[in-house]
Amino acid sequence: MTNENAAQILVIDDEPHICRNCQRILAKNNYQVDYTTDGRTALEMLSNQPYDLVLTDIKMSPVSGVEILKWIRENAPDTVVIIITGYASIPSAVDTMKLGAINYLPKPFTPDELRNVVAEALQEQAVHQQNKELMQSPQSPPVLSHQLIGSSPEIKKVVDMIRKVADTDATVLLSGESGTGKELVARAIHANSYRHDKVFFGVDCGTLSGNLLESELFGYRKGAFTDAKKDKSGIFQLADTGTVFLDEISNTTPDIQGKLLRFLDTREFLPIGDTTHHQVDVRLIFATNKDLKQMMDAGSFREDFYYRIYVYPIYLPPLRERKSDILPIAYHFLKQLNRDRGKAIAGFDDEAANRLLNYHWPGNVRQLRNTIERAVILCESDYITIQDLPHLSDIGDIERLIAYVPETNEELVRIKKEVRQKAVARVERNFIWNALEKNNWNITQAARQTGLQRPNLQNMMKKHGIKSPKK
Repeated sequence: MTNENAAQILVIDDEPHICRNCQRILAKNNYQVDYTTDGRTALEMLSNQPYDLVLTDIKMSPVSGVEILKWIRENAPDTVVIIITGYASIPSAVDTMKLGAINYLPKPFTPDELRNVVAEALQEQAVHQQNKELMQSPQSPPVLSHQLIGSSPEIKKVVDMIRKVADTDATVLLSGESGTGKELVARAIHANSYRHDKVFFGVDCGTLSGNLLESELFGYRKGAFTDAKKDKSGIFQLADTGTVFLDEISNTTPDIQGKLLRFLDTREFLPIGDTTHHQVDVRLIFATNKDLKQMMDAGSFREDFYYRIYVYPIYLPPLRERKSDILPIAYHFLKQLNRDRGKAIAGFDDEAANRLLNYHWPGNVRQLRNTIERAVILCESDYITIQDLPHLSDIGDIERLIAYVPETNEELVRIKKEVRQKAVARVERNFIWNALEKNNWNITQAARQTGLQRPNLQNMMKKHGIKSPKK
């Protein structure tokens, strides 16, 4: 039984045992593999059937691998080509890459080497195809509402969970790394609920001290404390019949957690300085980027409160766990920013698209948006290139250095030194970028969190050309 979605591969080599071995090895990865030992037959096969990938030897007669490559570039440009070559012909193989080959595979090669080079090539082809489709397509509508973009299994699971819980009054707990879009999901839950035409309040518990958070949520009466010059209604009062989103709930004190626990059970609250309880109809959605169970086990988060809010948990995966969504999200931001800044950038070239896809995105969707905004500002052509992605470019530099084949020991020593220096620079740059992203580009806060002096952090930012996207 064949797999209709399997990649179609054609192997061309005048040595039959190489063809058979490639077919046997790749078939284990569920690829559909044909082969031929004759270049003329290969051209006939390519004319009659589309192939995703071609593995071809260079030196064949009467039709060489170079001629096959040229034919493919002219007649089947979406087919990727890998050159099979003996070590003596590596320079020729490198030259074929200028003609459009995506990579070369020196003989003899191991099964793992073959599988890896094919998997990488097909991945690049998939990125090229996705990039091409996104560039040509109109703006894709968000899933549900509030710009939940993507079609990966991971985001589809999130969307399905939102659909099931939105029109209920169940308490929801959103968890995930910083920048994964927890407030976006909270707003989507609200927008798809029967409360959609009522108020939505978002509260960042991480920025408010215990007393201040209590007064913001529950309100207070005149004279309750020194600065209470008049009555103030709290968020729960103002949000009656609506939704309140409490972000970074892990930063609340046990005392606040106790008051919230009572509110969850009764929907009643007591403003500071008041003697009368007030009842409201408010839906609560909580969010955290920390492991609350671990905090509970350590005694830093109330156990009774944990189990009360752990009614309907939704985990938001980081970007690196849903890579197929990265380009659609990037194009969504690009089209938004084109409108906002009066630009007409068509999209990303394939090298930039691959760079976006292979970056690890410690700051997740928030960092991706900032990166696209910076690229739009820098871009002076029709397409965003890796030159417009300066803080990501060192990854490609390292990859190119590793792929380089030195011919002398002197060259080898130089390349090793460059790789080491660039790798260190990459780690340092990612460290700075991650700290700034996590602290919303507050340099003082980022320095304090990382244990650096503020001037030292500023010097490191200057060294790596890192500037706040907010300026």
